[in-house]
Amino acid sequence: MSPTVPHARTRLLLIAATFLAGILAGTAVDRVIVGGPAWHELGAAAWLEYSRRADLGAGLVVYPIEAIGAALLTIAAAVSNYFDGNRRWATVLPLYCAAALLIVGLLLTIKAAPVMLSLAVPQSAGAVQQAFDGFFLWGLYLRGTADTLAFAALVCALASLYRVEPSGA
Repeated sequence: MSPTVPHARTRLLLIAATFLAGILAGTAVDRVIVGGPAWHELGAAAWLEYSRRADLGAGLVVYPIEAIGAALLTIAAAVSNYFDGNRRWATVLPLYCAAALLIVGLLLTIKAAPVMLSLAVPQSAGAVQQAFDGFFLWGLYLRGTADTLAFAALVCALASLYRVEPSGA
């Protein structure tokens, strides 16, 4: 196999990583642009009740699978691409950036997750408001930005992986 032709394993890993990262980014974008303004209008108490049913319900399983899965698949795609011998910067740079951004997203979860998990027990209105503000900052704005940029980088890497180099290049 030519060093510039990616192995099927790399393509499959990158497609799977892009798919999961796309779901992760789409969720973040929706929650910031659509849900965020509505929750700010409805208030922290309404957000608390929703979050207890959603984020502390099925979200406890779904969101970690998306985030950890996207990061692991991206790292696996980068390693596979390395062993394929693909050194095209148009593929390597966005792939490594995506991996780094997804890791940043996971690190930001270290700050965001305790905020969300604290909602499981009764809290004062002031504590709920503080959790609301903290989760929007750490969990949606910062982590959501990292995850969305990672998805964009994966799309670039995927496009580059499939780009055919002109003969003689």
